This record gives sequence, C-alpha cells and structure tokens, in this order.
Amino acid sequence: MMRSRTKKIVAAISVLMVVALVAYVSVLFVIIKNINDDPEKLPVITAYAHAKTIETNPAGFCTIDLSQCAQVGDIYALDVPAGYPLQLSLSTDVSDAQWALLAVYEDADGNQTGEPRVFEPGEALAVTVESSSDPVKQLVGVEIHLAVGEGSEQGLLIWSIKTA
Repeated sequence: MMRSRTKKIVAAISVLMVVALVAYVSVLFVIIKNINDDPEKLPVITAYAHAKTIETNPAGFCTIDLSQCAQVGDIYALDVPAGYPLQLSLSTDVSDAQWALLAVYEDADGNQTGEPRVFEPGEALAVTVESSSDPVKQLVGVEIHLAVGEGSEQGLLIWSIKTA
C-alpha cells in the first residue's frame, strides 16, 4: 500500500506533467494557427543548388529538448548533386537570432552523420553547405533550428530540406 507522502508526490508529478503538456499543446496550437492564418508571417529560408531555388517555411515545431515534435509544414526537397554546394539565404528573423544548422551526410553503407553548427545573432545572412570532402559521403539533408518563445513555452521551429 502506498504511503500518503508517496501518493502526494505522484499526484504532484502527474499535475506538473499535465501542465507541461497543456503548455506545449497551447504553443503548438498558436503556431499552427499562425501558419494557417498567415504563413507569410513566418520566417522563410531560401535554398539554392545546381541552378534551382526553393523557398521553405518551417516544417516542424519541437520542444526545446526535441522530446516532442509536430509537423506543421512541408519537408522540402532540392537535388544537390555530389560536388555541388547548397546555399541558404535566411530571413532577418532567423539571422538576427541565435540559430543552428545541422548538415546530414550519408556514406555508401547508409550510415548517416550530422555536422551541427550554431550561429550567433547577426553572424550570417547566408551560408554555404559544402559537399563532403570525402567522396564517399553525400549530403542528404539539412535542418535549421530557431528557438522561439520564452520560458516553459519555448520551442524550436525547424526547417527541413532533403538534398538527395
């Protein structure tokens, strides 16, 4: 039989988990509503490779620790042949904040490795993601992460571009 103190601790933890879930769902609802109401308000990232350009909106929203994510937009595709770079142009909403870039490479055996880089506010309005110096590895995608919100409502907007 559980002690009274243990029951109180379990109840308190349960309440905290419900509050955290409600906060996450609320933030997610607001972001999805903003995307549906006016997608032009969200930052856009332009990607260019091999004479083709695409504009991308956020594909997902995650908790700051990436433990919970929801897809809120499209994952874009842009062919980046081996030996060609991927160029990204960021809106000032992104470049004026701290943001991160994750380049994902895949070897001939299908093993993927990521190369993360964090950019400080104002550090870059555009970046070039080079093909791997290892001819066996191919750039297969990139993700851009931007922290939004504050406190318990903080999360990450994520842009995702598949390149192979």
